[in-house]
Amino acid sequence: MLHVTNITHKYAQDTALENINLTIKEGEFVAIVGKSGSGKSTLLSILSTLLKPTQGKLQLLGKMSQDIEDIDEFRRKNIGFIFQFHYLINYLTVYENITLAIYNEHKKDVDSLLKQLGIYKLKDRYPYEISGGQRQRVAIARALANKPKIVFADEPTGNLDSQNSDNVFEMLQIIAKQQNVTVIVATHDLEQAQSADTIYEMNDGHISNYN
Repeated sequence: MLHVTNITHKYAQDTALENINLTIKEGEFVAIVGKSGSGKSTLLSILSTLLKPTQGKLQLLGKMSQDIEDIDEFRRKNIGFIFQFHYLINYLTVYENITLAIYNEHKKDVDSLLKQLGIYKLKDRYPYEISGGQRQRVAIARALANKPKIVFADEPTGNLDSQNSDNVFEMLQIIAKQQNVTVIVATHDLEQAQSADTIYEMNDGHISNYN
């Protein structure tokens, strides 16, 4: 599914990641934990092809990243993104936000997805008319709308209270199991990360299994 070999990344003279080796299986729910500045967001950006590493190799869905001809289309088809901030468009409804970049063949499944995430009744509302937890559910729906094989979530609960944070992690866990989607979450919250199949810990640009 996903394999990285000797990944190193530098910003000018600062080393953000050093000699990272990692393999993630299909359908696995993975949490990458670490404090701010540990390198977890940089690693997530590289794993999701948003950032090219200074050195090392990334194999994603059986393809080497440098061999992917149309990286934008590859992302649209195979990868979903969830961020700390929902980045919803306020003048579009919930339904319009979710379907803005969706493939036509998947539009028929949007209502079912909304029901699964408990936001079907909100489909005609605007982001400013719903709560923060509901907006993050919309962001999750948007990430899943094209039926990706991998979902990357970077601090997806950073702006939520504890109850909504628990709900988001529970949803991600269910998605990984029921839809066989690989979910990779970067978080500073070790307690929430306990629900993941595998936990990795980032510290000063290095990664290790959490014990």
